[in-house]
Amino acid sequence: MILRFVDESGHIKERLHVWIKLEIKSDCPIYDDAASMQWQYSGVRTLVQQQNPRAIHVWCFSHVLNLVVVDTCDSCEETRNFFGNIRSLKELMRARKRTALFLEYQKKFYPDKKPLRMKTFSTTRWNSHHRSLFVIFEKFKAIVASLEDFSESIDRLCSSTANNLLKNITSFSFVTVMFLMNKIFDNTSPLSTYLQTPSNDYIQALTMVDIADQRLSKLRTQESVDTILQESKEFSVKNELDEIEFPKIRKMKRKRMDDENNSDEITNSPVDYFRTNVYFLSIDKIKVSLTVRFKDARNIMKDLSFLSYERLMKVSNGDVVPKNTFDSLKTYIPEIDKDSIGMEYRNFAMSFQKLQSGICPEQLHDEDVLISENTSDEDDSIINSEWMTKT
Repeated sequence: MILRFVDESGHIKERLHVWIKLEIKSDCPIYDDAASMQWQYSGVRTLVQQQNPRAIHVWCFSHVLNLVVVDTCDSCEETRNFFGNIRSLKELMRARKRTALFLEYQKKFYPDKKPLRMKTFSTTRWNSHHRSLFVIFEKFKAIVASLEDFSESIDRLCSSTANNLLKNITSFSFVTVMFLMNKIFDNTSPLSTYLQTPSNDYIQALTMVDIADQRLSKLRTQESVDTILQESKEFSVKNELDEIEFPKIRKMKRKRMDDENNSDEITNSPVDYFRTNVYFLSIDKIKVSLTVRFKDARNIMKDLSFLSYERLMKVSNGDVVPKNTFDSLKTYIPEIDKDSIGMEYRNFAMSFQKLQSGICPEQLHDEDVLISENTSDEDDSIINSEWMTKT
Protein backbone atom coordinates (compact mmCIF):
# COMPACT_ATOMS: atom_id res chain seq x y z
CA MET A 1 0.00 0.00 0.00
CA ILE A 2 1.49 3.33 -1.09
CA LEU A 3 0.26 6.61 0.35
CA ARG A 4 0.39 9.66 -1.93
CA PHE A 5 0.14 13.06 -0.23
CA VAL A 6 1.02 16.75 -0.37
CA ASP A 7 3.48 18.01 2.27
CA GLU A 8 3.45 21.41 3.99
CA SER A 9 5.47 22.95 1.15
CA GLY A 10 2.96 21.82 -1.45
CA HIS A 11 5.15 19.04 -2.89
CA ILE A 12 3.56 15.74 -3.93
CA LYS A 13 5.22 12.74 -2.24
CA GLU A 14 4.71 9.00 -2.01
CA ARG A 15 5.61 6.62 0.81
CA LEU A 16 5.44 2.86 0.99
CA HIS A 17 3.20 2.15 3.96
CA VAL A 18 2.86 -1.61 4.15
CA TRP A 19 3.16 -4.81 2.10
CA ILE A 20 -0.08 -6.76 1.80
CA LYS A 21 -0.03 -10.34 0.54
CA LEU A 22 -3.11 -10.99 -1.54
CA GLU A 23 -4.59 -14.42 -1.98
CA ILE A 24 -6.15 -14.83 -5.39
CA LYS A 25 -9.15 -17.07 -4.80
CA SER A 26 -11.09 -16.18 -7.93
CA ASP A 27 -11.09 -18.90 -10.60
CA CYS A 28 -12.08 -16.44 -13.31
CA PRO A 29 -10.16 -13.13 -13.14
CA ILE A 30 -10.49 -10.74 -16.07
CA TYR A 31 -7.63 -9.00 -17.87
CA ASP A 32 -7.18 -6.72 -20.80
CA ASP A 33 -4.71 -7.66 -23.53
CA ALA A 34 -1.89 -5.32 -22.50
CA ALA A 35 1.63 -6.71 -22.24
CA SER A 36 1.81 -6.03 -18.49
CA MET A 37 -1.24 -8.27 -18.04
CA GLN A 38 -0.39 -11.01 -20.54
CA TRP A 39 3.38 -11.36 -20.27
CA GLN A 40 4.22 -15.01 -19.64
CA TYR A 41 7.05 -14.32 -17.13
CA SER A 42 5.96 -11.47 -14.86
CA GLY A 43 2.56 -10.41 -16.14
CA VAL A 44 -0.42 -10.20 -13.81
CA ARG A 45 -1.83 -13.30 -15.46
CA THR A 46 1.27 -15.33 -14.54
CA LEU A 47 1.37 -14.04 -10.96
CA VAL A 48 -2.31 -14.91 -10.44
CA GLN A 49 -1.91 -18.42 -11.84
CA GLN A 50 1.10 -19.04 -9.56
CA GLN A 51 -1.23 -18.64 -6.60
CA ASN A 52 -4.24 -20.27 -8.21
CA PRO A 53 -3.39 -22.68 -11.06
CA ARG A 54 -7.09 -23.11 -11.79
CA ALA A 55 -7.60 -19.43 -12.57
CA ILE A 56 -8.93 -19.10 -16.11
CA HIS A 57 -7.42 -16.38 -18.24
CA VAL A 58 -10.44 -14.32 -19.38
CA TRP A 59 -10.02 -11.27 -21.60
CA CYS A 60 -11.99 -8.06 -21.48
CA PHE A 61 -13.41 -8.23 -25.00
CA SER A 62 -13.89 -4.46 -25.29
CA HIS A 63 -10.19 -3.88 -24.65
CA VAL A 64 -9.24 -6.65 -27.06
CA LEU A 65 -11.38 -5.10 -29.79
CA ASN A 66 -9.76 -1.74 -29.15
CA LEU A 67 -6.37 -3.33 -29.82
CA VAL A 68 -7.80 -4.66 -33.08
CA VAL A 69 -8.66 -1.05 -33.94
CA VAL A 70 -5.09 0.02 -33.23
CA ASP A 71 -3.76 -2.76 -35.45
CA THR A 72 -6.09 -1.70 -38.26
CA CYS A 73 -5.31 2.01 -38.02
CA ASP A 74 -1.58 1.27 -38.15
CA SER A 75 -1.76 -1.40 -40.85
CA CYS A 76 0.04 0.72 -43.47
CA GLU A 77 1.42 4.20 -44.05
CA GLU A 78 -1.74 5.42 -45.76
CA THR A 79 -4.06 4.43 -42.90
CA ARG A 80 -1.66 5.86 -40.28
CA ASN A 81 -1.54 9.17 -42.12
CA PHE A 82 -5.30 9.10 -42.63
CA PHE A 83 -6.15 8.85 -38.93
CA GLY A 84 -3.33 11.24 -38.06
CA ASN A 85 -4.91 13.85 -40.34
CA ILE A 86 -8.32 13.32 -38.74
CA ARG A 87 -6.86 13.77 -35.28
CA SER A 88 -5.07 16.95 -36.39
CA LEU A 89 -8.32 18.22 -37.92
CA LYS A 90 -10.15 17.65 -34.65
CA GLU A 91 -7.43 19.47 -32.71
CA LEU A 92 -7.60 22.42 -35.11
CA MET A 93 -11.38 22.62 -34.69
CA ARG A 94 -11.22 22.78 -30.90
CA ALA A 95 -11.25 26.60 -30.78
CA ARG A 96 -14.72 28.09 -30.42
CA LYS A 97 -14.36 30.57 -33.29
CA ARG A 98 -13.21 27.84 -35.68
CA THR A 99 -16.04 25.56 -34.62
CA ALA A 100 -18.51 28.42 -35.12
CA LEU A 101 -17.16 29.02 -38.63
CA PHE A 102 -17.46 25.32 -39.40
CA LEU A 103 -21.09 25.36 -38.27
CA GLU A 104 -21.81 28.41 -40.43
CA TYR A 105 -20.44 26.69 -43.52
CA GLN A 106 -22.61 23.66 -42.75
CA LYS A 107 -25.70 25.89 -42.81
CA LYS A 108 -24.54 27.26 -46.16
CA PHE A 109 -23.79 23.96 -47.91
CA TYR A 110 -26.27 21.72 -46.07
CA PRO A 111 -29.22 23.94 -45.10
CA ASP A 112 -31.62 21.02 -44.71
CA LYS A 113 -29.38 18.93 -42.48
CA LYS A 114 -28.55 19.16 -38.80
CA PRO A 115 -25.13 20.73 -38.11
CA LEU A 116 -22.54 18.38 -36.62
CA ARG A 117 -19.40 18.93 -34.59
CA MET A 118 -16.12 17.13 -35.05
CA LYS A 119 -16.01 14.01 -32.87
CA THR A 120 -13.19 13.19 -30.50
CA PHE A 121 -11.21 10.01 -31.02
CA SER A 122 -11.50 7.75 -27.99
CA THR A 123 -8.72 5.32 -27.17
CA THR A 124 -11.19 2.76 -25.85
CA ARG A 125 -14.24 3.17 -28.10
CA TRP A 126 -14.20 1.74 -31.60
CA ASN A 127 -17.37 3.61 -32.55
CA SER A 128 -15.70 6.97 -31.96
CA HIS A 129 -13.59 6.40 -35.08
CA HIS A 130 -16.68 5.60 -37.10
CA ARG A 131 -18.50 8.70 -35.85
CA SER A 132 -15.55 10.90 -36.77
CA LEU A 133 -15.54 9.51 -40.30
CA PHE A 134 -19.28 10.07 -40.56
CA VAL A 135 -18.92 13.80 -39.80
CA ILE A 136 -16.15 14.21 -42.39
CA PHE A 137 -18.08 12.27 -45.01
CA GLU A 138 -21.32 14.16 -44.45
CA LYS A 139 -19.84 17.66 -44.05
CA PHE A 140 -16.86 17.47 -46.40
CA LYS A 141 -17.54 20.73 -48.29
CA ALA A 142 -17.92 22.65 -45.03
CA ILE A 143 -14.63 21.22 -43.76
CA VAL A 144 -12.78 22.21 -46.93
CA ALA A 145 -14.23 25.74 -46.87
CA SER A 146 -13.29 26.12 -43.19
CA LEU A 147 -9.72 25.01 -43.85
CA GLU A 148 -9.43 27.47 -46.73
CA ASP A 149 -10.35 30.26 -44.32
CA PHE A 150 -8.04 28.95 -41.59
CA SER A 151 -5.14 28.85 -44.06
CA GLU A 152 -5.35 32.65 -44.37
CA SER A 153 -5.16 33.20 -40.62
CA ILE A 154 -2.50 35.51 -39.18
CA ASP A 155 -1.77 32.75 -36.66
CA ARG A 156 1.22 30.97 -38.22
CA LEU A 157 0.52 27.62 -36.57
CA CYS A 158 -3.14 27.70 -37.57
CA SER A 159 -2.31 28.75 -41.12
CA SER A 160 0.37 26.11 -41.72
CA THR A 161 -1.70 23.32 -40.12
CA ALA A 162 -4.75 24.24 -42.20
CA ASN A 163 -2.69 24.35 -45.41
CA ASN A 164 -1.26 20.89 -44.78
CA LEU A 165 -4.64 19.43 -43.85
CA LEU A 166 -6.30 21.01 -46.88
CA LYS A 167 -3.75 19.42 -49.17
CA ASN A 168 -4.06 16.02 -47.49
CA ILE A 169 -7.83 15.63 -47.12
CA THR A 170 -8.57 16.77 -50.68
CA SER A 171 -6.25 14.13 -52.13
CA PHE A 172 -7.71 11.10 -53.86
CA SER A 173 -5.69 8.87 -51.52
CA PHE A 174 -7.47 10.33 -48.47
CA VAL A 175 -10.88 9.84 -50.07
CA THR A 176 -10.22 6.20 -50.98
CA VAL A 177 -8.97 5.35 -47.47
CA MET A 178 -12.06 7.09 -46.03
CA PHE A 179 -14.35 4.87 -48.09
CA LEU A 180 -12.30 1.79 -47.16
CA MET A 181 -12.45 2.53 -43.44
CA ASN A 182 -16.18 3.22 -43.66
CA LYS A 183 -16.66 -0.22 -45.24
CA ILE A 184 -14.65 -1.86 -42.48
CA PHE A 185 -16.46 -0.02 -39.68
CA ASP A 186 -19.87 -0.76 -41.21
CA ASN A 187 -19.10 -4.47 -40.89
CA THR A 188 -17.61 -4.34 -37.41
CA SER A 189 -19.59 -1.65 -35.58
CA PRO A 190 -22.36 -4.09 -34.54
CA LEU A 191 -19.72 -6.11 -32.70
CA SER A 192 -18.34 -2.98 -31.04
CA THR A 193 -21.80 -1.84 -29.96
CA TYR A 194 -22.63 -5.24 -28.51
CA LEU A 195 -19.38 -5.51 -26.53
CA GLN A 196 -20.03 -2.12 -24.94
CA THR A 197 -23.47 -3.07 -23.61
CA PRO A 198 -23.74 -3.42 -19.80
CA SER A 199 -24.56 -7.12 -20.11
CA ASN A 200 -23.66 -9.39 -22.97
CA ASP A 201 -23.34 -13.08 -23.68
CA TYR A 202 -19.84 -14.51 -24.03
CA ILE A 203 -20.86 -17.06 -26.63
CA GLN A 204 -22.81 -14.49 -28.63
CA ALA A 205 -19.78 -12.18 -28.57
CA LEU A 206 -17.57 -14.82 -30.18
CA THR A 207 -20.32 -15.58 -32.68
CA MET A 208 -20.40 -11.92 -33.68
CA VAL A 209 -16.60 -11.94 -34.03
CA ASP A 210 -17.00 -14.78 -36.55
CA ILE A 211 -19.74 -12.88 -38.38
CA ALA A 212 -17.54 -9.79 -38.63
CA ASP A 213 -14.69 -11.93 -39.96
CA GLN A 214 -16.95 -13.48 -42.60
CA ARG A 215 -18.19 -10.07 -43.74
CA LEU A 216 -14.63 -8.79 -44.02
CA SER A 217 -13.70 -11.82 -46.12
CA LYS A 218 -16.39 -10.88 -48.61
CA LEU A 219 -14.78 -7.44 -49.00
CA ARG A 220 -11.48 -8.93 -50.13
CA THR A 221 -12.26 -9.09 -53.83
CA GLN A 222 -11.27 -7.15 -56.93
CA GLU A 223 -14.92 -6.23 -57.40
CA SER A 224 -14.96 -4.56 -53.96
CA VAL A 225 -11.80 -2.63 -54.81
CA ASP A 226 -13.38 -1.39 -58.05
CA THR A 227 -16.49 -0.33 -56.12
CA ILE A 228 -14.40 1.67 -53.63
CA LEU A 229 -12.52 3.42 -56.43
CA GLN A 230 -15.71 4.25 -58.32
CA GLU A 231 -17.44 5.61 -55.20
CA SER A 232 -14.34 7.65 -54.35
CA LYS A 233 -14.26 9.14 -57.83
CA GLU A 234 -17.95 10.09 -57.69
CA PHE A 235 -17.40 11.67 -54.26
CA SER A 236 -14.42 13.68 -55.54
CA VAL A 237 -16.39 14.95 -58.53
CA LYS A 238 -19.38 15.84 -56.37
CA ASN A 239 -17.18 17.84 -53.99
CA GLU A 240 -15.28 19.51 -56.86
CA LEU A 241 -11.85 18.19 -55.86
CA ASP A 242 -8.85 18.60 -58.14
CA GLU A 243 -7.89 14.93 -57.83
CA ILE A 244 -10.51 12.47 -59.08
CA GLU A 245 -8.04 9.60 -59.44
CA PHE A 246 -4.61 8.63 -58.21
CA PRO A 247 -1.81 10.79 -59.55
CA LYS A 248 0.53 8.93 -61.84
CA ILE A 249 3.71 7.57 -60.29
CA ARG A 250 6.80 8.90 -62.01
CA LYS A 251 9.08 6.04 -62.96
CA MET A 252 12.48 6.34 -61.34
CA LYS A 253 15.30 6.16 -63.86
CA ARG A 254 18.27 3.97 -63.14
CA LYS A 255 21.23 2.81 -65.10
CA ARG A 256 20.39 -0.29 -67.12
CA MET A 257 22.96 -3.02 -67.43
CA ASP A 258 23.93 -4.40 -70.84
CA ASP A 259 22.22 -7.75 -70.28
CA GLU A 260 18.88 -6.21 -69.20
CA ASN A 261 15.83 -5.61 -71.37
CA ASN A 262 13.32 -2.81 -71.02
CA SER A 263 10.74 -5.39 -69.95
CA ASP A 264 12.83 -6.21 -66.89
CA GLU A 265 11.77 -2.90 -65.30
CA ILE A 266 8.27 -3.29 -63.87
CA THR A 267 6.40 -0.47 -62.16
CA ASN A 268 3.06 -1.03 -60.44
CA SER A 269 0.31 1.43 -61.26
CA PRO A 270 -1.23 3.57 -58.45
CA VAL A 271 -4.36 1.42 -58.57
CA ASP A 272 -2.31 -1.76 -58.18
CA TYR A 273 -0.47 -0.21 -55.26
CA PHE A 274 -3.73 0.77 -53.55
CA ARG A 275 -5.24 -2.65 -54.08
CA THR A 276 -2.22 -4.57 -52.75
CA ASN A 277 -0.58 -2.28 -50.20
CA VAL A 278 -3.61 -0.49 -48.78
CA TYR A 279 -6.93 -2.23 -49.43
CA PHE A 280 -5.98 -5.92 -49.19
CA LEU A 281 -3.35 -5.21 -46.54
CA SER A 282 -5.88 -3.43 -44.28
CA ILE A 283 -8.48 -6.18 -44.70
CA ASP A 284 -5.90 -8.90 -44.03
CA LYS A 285 -4.55 -7.05 -41.00
CA ILE A 286 -7.90 -6.71 -39.26
CA LYS A 287 -8.85 -10.32 -40.07
CA VAL A 288 -5.59 -11.62 -38.62
CA SER A 289 -5.94 -9.36 -35.59
CA LEU A 290 -9.49 -10.58 -34.93
CA THR A 291 -8.36 -14.19 -35.21
CA VAL A 292 -5.22 -13.94 -33.08
CA ARG A 293 -6.55 -11.71 -30.32
CA PHE A 294 -9.76 -13.70 -29.80
CA LYS A 295 -8.24 -17.14 -30.44
CA ASP A 296 -7.41 -18.15 -26.86
CA ALA A 297 -10.86 -17.16 -25.64
CA ARG A 298 -12.32 -19.92 -27.79
CA ASN A 299 -10.58 -22.57 -25.69
CA ILE A 300 -12.49 -21.32 -22.66
CA MET A 301 -15.74 -21.51 -24.58
CA LYS A 302 -15.13 -25.01 -25.93
CA ASP A 303 -17.45 -26.59 -23.36
CA LEU A 304 -19.76 -23.65 -22.61
CA SER A 305 -20.62 -23.30 -26.28
CA PHE A 306 -22.49 -26.60 -26.07
CA LEU A 307 -25.10 -24.83 -23.95
CA SER A 308 -25.90 -22.38 -26.73
CA TYR A 309 -29.26 -22.59 -28.46
CA GLU A 310 -27.73 -23.33 -31.86
CA ARG A 311 -25.57 -26.20 -30.58
CA LEU A 312 -28.41 -27.77 -28.60
CA MET A 313 -30.61 -27.69 -31.69
CA LYS A 314 -27.89 -29.31 -33.81
CA VAL A 315 -27.35 -32.10 -31.27
CA SER A 316 -31.11 -32.65 -31.01
CA ASN A 317 -31.14 -33.09 -34.79
CA GLY A 318 -28.44 -35.75 -34.69
CA ASP A 319 -25.06 -33.96 -34.59
CA VAL A 320 -22.32 -35.92 -32.82
CA VAL A 321 -20.97 -34.70 -29.48
CA PRO A 322 -17.13 -34.94 -29.43
CA LYS A 323 -15.66 -37.27 -26.78
CA ASN A 324 -13.49 -34.53 -25.27
CA THR A 325 -16.39 -32.13 -24.78
CA PHE A 326 -16.28 -31.98 -20.99
CA ASP A 327 -12.59 -32.65 -20.36
CA SER A 328 -11.97 -29.20 -18.84
CA LEU A 329 -14.56 -29.84 -16.11
CA LYS A 330 -12.17 -32.39 -14.59
CA THR A 331 -9.81 -29.51 -13.78
CA TYR A 332 -12.36 -27.95 -11.43
CA ILE A 333 -14.31 -31.00 -10.30
CA PRO A 334 -11.83 -33.93 -10.29
CA GLU A 335 -14.41 -36.41 -9.01
CA ILE A 336 -16.88 -35.70 -11.83
CA ASP A 337 -17.95 -38.60 -14.05
CA LYS A 338 -17.39 -37.16 -17.50
CA ASP A 339 -19.20 -40.00 -19.29
CA SER A 340 -22.33 -39.52 -17.16
CA ILE A 341 -22.31 -35.76 -17.80
CA GLY A 342 -21.99 -36.44 -21.53
CA MET A 343 -24.95 -38.82 -21.47
CA GLU A 344 -27.06 -36.33 -19.50
CA TYR A 345 -26.19 -33.62 -22.01
CA ARG A 346 -27.19 -35.75 -24.99
CA ASN A 347 -30.49 -36.70 -23.31
CA PHE A 348 -31.23 -33.05 -22.55
CA ALA A 349 -30.35 -31.97 -26.10
CA MET A 350 -32.62 -34.63 -27.58
CA SER A 351 -35.51 -33.31 -25.46
CA PHE A 352 -34.63 -29.65 -25.91
CA GLN A 353 -36.54 -29.03 -29.13
CA LYS A 354 -39.65 -30.78 -27.83
CA LEU A 355 -39.40 -28.95 -24.51
CA GLN A 356 -39.05 -25.57 -26.18
CA SER A 357 -41.98 -26.05 -28.56
CA GLY A 358 -44.22 -27.36 -25.76
CA ILE A 359 -43.87 -24.45 -23.34
CA CYS A 360 -46.71 -21.96 -23.64
CA PRO A 361 -47.01 -18.96 -21.26
CA GLU A 362 -50.82 -19.23 -21.27
CA GLN A 363 -50.58 -22.82 -20.08
CA LEU A 364 -48.03 -21.97 -17.43
CA HIS A 365 -50.44 -19.43 -15.90
CA ASP A 366 -53.77 -21.22 -16.39
CA GLU A 367 -56.09 -19.81 -13.73
CA ASP A 368 -58.29 -22.92 -13.91
CA VAL A 369 -55.46 -25.07 -12.57
CA LEU A 370 -54.70 -23.98 -9.02
CA ILE A 371 -52.92 -26.07 -6.42
CA SER A 372 -53.97 -25.37 -2.85
CA GLU A 373 -52.05 -26.29 0.25
CA ASN A 374 -54.57 -29.13 0.95
CA THR A 375 -54.29 -30.78 -2.47
CA SER A 376 -54.14 -34.55 -2.06
CA ASP A 377 -51.75 -36.89 -3.88
CA GLU A 378 -54.66 -38.04 -6.01
CA ASP A 379 -55.43 -34.47 -7.02
CA ASP A 380 -51.77 -33.97 -7.89
CA SER A 381 -51.92 -36.96 -10.20
CA ILE A 382 -54.99 -35.59 -11.98
CA ILE A 383 -53.41 -32.16 -12.42
CA ASN A 384 -50.17 -33.65 -13.71
CA SER A 385 -52.13 -35.83 -16.11
CA GLU A 386 -54.04 -32.83 -17.46
CA TRP A 387 -50.79 -30.89 -17.82
CA MET A 388 -49.12 -33.70 -19.77
CA THR A 389 -52.19 -33.93 -22.02
CA LYS A 390 -52.06 -30.19 -22.79
CA THR A 391 -48.34 -30.17 -23.49
